[in-house]
Formats: sequence, C-alpha cells, structure tokens
Amino acid sequence: MAVSRMLKIQLVAHASIKDEVKVFLREAGAVEITDVSIDGFRGTADAEDAGRVSRLGEKTDAAIQFLEPYTRKPSFAERLSGGPVPVSAAEVAATLAAVDAEEISRRASDIDSTLRSSRDELSWSAALVRELEPWRSFTSPFESLSTTNYGVQFWTFPEKAVSSALEQADRTYPSIVHEEIARSGGRAFVGVITPRGEAHAIAELLKQAGGVRNAFESLTGTPQSIIERQRDRRTGLEAKIDEAGAAARDLARVRPSLQVLSDHFHERRGLLDVERHFFHTERTFLLEGWIRAVDRRRLERDLTKRWSDLEIITRPPREGEDPPVSLANRRAAQPFEFIMTLYGRPLYSEVDPTPLLAPFFILCFSICMSDAGYGFVLASLCALFLFKFKIRGGMRLLLQVLFAGALLTLFVGVATGGYFGLDTKLLPPALTRFILIDPLEEPMKMLNIAFLIGFVHILFGIGVRMAVNFRAHLWADAIFDDLGWIVFLIALGPLGFAYVLGGKVGAWVLFYCARVALGLTAVLFVAGARKERNKFIGAFKSLIKFYSITGYFSDILSYARLLALGLASAAIAVAINGIAEMVRGLPFYTGYLAAVVVLVLGHAFNLAVNVLGAFVHSARLQYLEFFNKFFTGGGREFRPFRSERRYTILRETGTKI
Repeated sequence: MAVSRMLKIQLVAHASIKDEVKVFLREAGAVEITDVSIDGFRGTADAEDAGRVSRLGEKTDAAIQFLEPYTRKPSFAERLSGGPVPVSAAEVAATLAAVDAEEISRRASDIDSTLRSSRDELSWSAALVRELEPWRSFTSPFESLSTTNYGVQFWTFPEKAVSSALEQADRTYPSIVHEEIARSGGRAFVGVITPRGEAHAIAELLKQAGGVRNAFESLTGTPQSIIERQRDRRTGLEAKIDEAGAAARDLARVRPSLQVLSDHFHERRGLLDVERHFFHTERTFLLEGWIRAVDRRRLERDLTKRWSDLEIITRPPREGEDPPVSLANRRAAQPFEFIMTLYGRPLYSEVDPTPLLAPFFILCFSICMSDAGYGFVLASLCALFLFKFKIRGGMRLLLQVLFAGALLTLFVGVATGGYFGLDTKLLPPALTRFILIDPLEEPMKMLNIAFLIGFVHILFGIGVRMAVNFRAHLWADAIFDDLGWIVFLIALGPLGFAYVLGGKVGAWVLFYCARVALGLTAVLFVAGARKERNKFIGAFKSLIKFYSITGYFSDILSYARLLALGLASAAIAVAINGIAEMVRGLPFYTGYLAAVVVLVLGHAFNLAVNVLGAFVHSARLQYLEFFNKFFTGGGREFRPFRSERRYTILRETGTKI
C-alpha cells in the first residue's frame, strides 16, 4: 500500500543522438519529462514543423471521423474484443509513401461539404413545399402581385381566430382587402392586399391577433409551379446525395490506412512537442524529469548499452518539489485503483489507501446486493466480458471490481437466503441449512451487523492515521489523538449498543466499559490541551474535541444504508415475483409467456439498478466515512512520455503505446 518512490532524473548527451534518444524514451514510457530547472530557461521547438504535422493529424482525424459511418459496422463481439491493429515500422513507412493523407482528407472534406449543402437544400425545399401546399389554389404568380402603391401579404391564422383578426383589421384599416384562400388542419390561409404606407402597421396588428406571416414575396411563379419545380429539384438533390455517399463509401476503403497515418502524425507531434522541455547548447542537450525508482536501473542499463556518450544523474526529490504520484499495488488490489482514482490520488508523502479500501468496498457491495442469484448472474456476466471478450482499460478494472463483489455477494446471499426474491420456505433444505439471518424477517439484526461493520471501518481508519503518525515519529499524536480515541470508542461501543440500540450486553461488560471510558475521558482531556501554551484555550479546545463523538456516531449511522439497499433489492425481487404470479393466470397459455417476460425484464432491471446503487453507496462510505480519518489527496498523476496510439500497436514492442 505504497506510492512508488520517485527520482529526479537528468540526462545529458551529444546533440547528434537527440532524435534517437527521444524515440527510445517514448518507447520506454518510463520518464515524465519536465522543464529543465535552470533559471531563465525557455523551451524552444520547431514551431513550423510542429504546426505542419499537427495540421496533418487534425485533417486525418477529421477524415477518419467523417468516413466512419461508411465503413462496415463491427459486430457487438468485435467491438468488445477489438483492439489496436498490430503494424510494423516498415508498414507505417509503406503506408506513408503510398497514401496521400492530405489529398484524401481534402476529398473527404469536399464530399462532406457536398453532403451537408445538399441535405440543407433538400431540407429547405421540403419545408417550402409543406408551406406552399395549402396555397395550391392560388393561381396568380407571386411576382405579379405588387404595384407601386399596394402589396400582398400572406397570412396563416388559427381557424378560431381568423374572423376576429380580420374584423379588427377592417375596422382599423378600412383600405385593406383580404381573401381566404383555403382552410386545412385547423388553420385558415388568407391573402391581404395592403397600402404600402400602412403595410408594416397592418402586419403588426395581424401578428398580435395570432397570425403568422408567410414570406412568399421573394418567390417567382404560382404555388403549384413552385411545388413542381421543388419536387424536380428534390430528385436531383437526392441523386447528388447518393452519388456523394457512393464516393464516401469508396473512399472509406483507405480508412484503415488513415488510422495508421493518424497515429504516425500524433507520434511525430509528440516528439516535436517534448523537445520544448530540453535545454540545448551548441553540441549537447539536457533533459530533466521524473522516473519511478524501480525503473531506474533498467533505463540506465538500456541507455548506456545503446549509447556510451551520455550521462545520467538521478536523485531523490528535494524539499519544495512536487513529484508525481504513481500507485504501486499488488495484482489483487490493482482493480480497486479505479475506485481510488475516481476520488483522487494521494499526495506523494501519503499512504495509498487502495488495498485498505478493497475488502471493505466488496463487503459493503455484497451486503447491498445480498442476493445469491443476482451475484451469480453478475459474476457470470463479468467473467464473460473479462475472459471471452477481453475488455481492456478502465472498463476492465471496473469489471474486475464488480466480479469480486459478485463473488462475495454469492456467499452473503446464501447466508441471508436471497435467491431472486424467492420465499425461504420454498427453498430446498440443502440451501436453508446455510441461512444465518433473514433480513426481511430480522431487519434489526441486519442493522446491527451494518453498524458493526461501520464501527470497525471507522476504527480502522483511525488506526491507519495512527500508523502514519508513528511512521512520521509523531509519537504523542499517535498515542493520545489516535490510539487513545480508538480505545475510548471501543469502550463506548457496548454502551451505545445497550442504551441506544437496546441490545443485550452483560452488566459486568457495561461496568468496566463505563469505567474505562470515564478514565480515558480524563486522559484525553488533559492530552488534548498539550499543544496550547494558554491552558484555558487548551482546555476549551480539548473540551470541544469531545464533540467529535457525535461525528463518529453519525458516520456509523451512515452504514444503515447497507440494510436499506439490501432490503430494497429483496423487496423489489419479491414484488417482481408477485407480479409474475398474477399474470400467470391469463388464458390460452399467454400467462406463462407474460410471466417469463416479467421475470426476465423485472429481475434484469432490479439487478442493474442495485448494482449501480451498491457501487455508488459503497464508494461513498469509503470516500466520506473512511478517507476523512487519514486521507488528504490532491496528488499529481505520473504521466510518462510515451506513445499515445489510438488505432495501432507497434508489432516490435508488443505494447500499446
């Protein structure tokens, strides 16, 4: 449970091998390169070359994204198990020579522009036709309607509002003339002849009366002729779109080559960008960064084996420096780094809580699920995705966490009699013999178990803080602020269980716990004032510190959610079974089909919802109730200079970079 020890590394070499060293460090993926710590240092790089490569990468990425809909869609299994395509350096060079990425990107951009403009025109044409349809009976060309003194406006009114709107317009402007052209779909379509001097005022009045003006003034021809022209135009636009789509499908055949080139351009850009961190002289260059201590010997060996004319210097971090954080956990705890990093990373000087949270997380998760049937289904699904489809990355870590939680859910479900919400009375004796507690029948026992888990979890968090203080040689803090409170809370535990929860505790246990608690109260009160010179202020702060008992109490109460989620999972499962039983009585055997549908969909929904709830609430207990006892966080992630290929993998190295 440690953060990897980091070393500051400096490398000095002859300028003639600079490019080779950059490529080597990228493939090694072990050094986070930073600015050189020289006063007044300002990094430089070939801005022109970097800009050119960056533009090529952006154009290639745009072409890849555009051509994606025109390539063969992979199956669900292919998408799950698919990964980067292995290529060799020779294949990359051959692709670079054979494929003109800039020309293909230009063609893709032209096709994209053609498709966009044609679809926009098609959409505009269809909207115009829909707008003109009700005006078909209007036989005068639009361009012939205007004179020097008069103009024509075309309006659409709700049928209920047209009469009152036109009457109001007649009273206000007696000089207008209007005619209803058609009625359709609850709307009335009206042409209005207006004097040019009053056209704007009339339009405002009709608009306020509920009318919508149709902008036909710029059109030429009759509505019927315009509709026919637009339909003919639609045929041409559709043909143009089909032609452009065929060209895109033809061009999509080179998309795999574009993916190879995209990775190549991004690799080149990375090599150019990293150089701005270097310090150059006429004949040498200097780079600086961070490396994990476990990687130092391997990197030094490989570098000196390949080049003899370079110097490597490593040293521990100095005070005031901010080393990056790399988590170093055993294989069993590594999946839980996913949960850890959702919250943050520890500071470089902190303990890594990943292996500490792992057992408590899966325990809380399994109690929230508390159904062996759901545990079996979840474990099976996780195993399928992990071992059959070989999911990678963060999703693999999440599936591994869920798989561990599902396995423990199997045991918790067996101990609580949870099997898809079935009544325990219907279970065979081979299963009922393992039932230790039924949460639906004995919720208080389950609540006490949840509180006990919370109590142990919180004491464990204080214990971690105590260990950290001991390691930092803060003996007084570890003994009085941590160990003393652990014993104090342990003494209060039986008292709280007896007098708050109504549990049964032996009188002699209560007697000794009360005496220990009173004695520790005095010790902790005196010890709490030790850091203050002013004894009155120290006594006051020490007294206030006892208020944290309420905080510990509320933290323990938070673990009641374990019971709540477990009961919710069981209750919903029982309800689903009840609904299935009711629909089973439908005639002509349809009831059996309906019952199967209810059971499958209902339990699938319940499983999905409860997995989400169990994950979120189990994580919450770690973040808020456990971490706040010892964890600060805020560490900076270790980001070594490495290849960042998205589509391909170098066959020589066999690693995705």
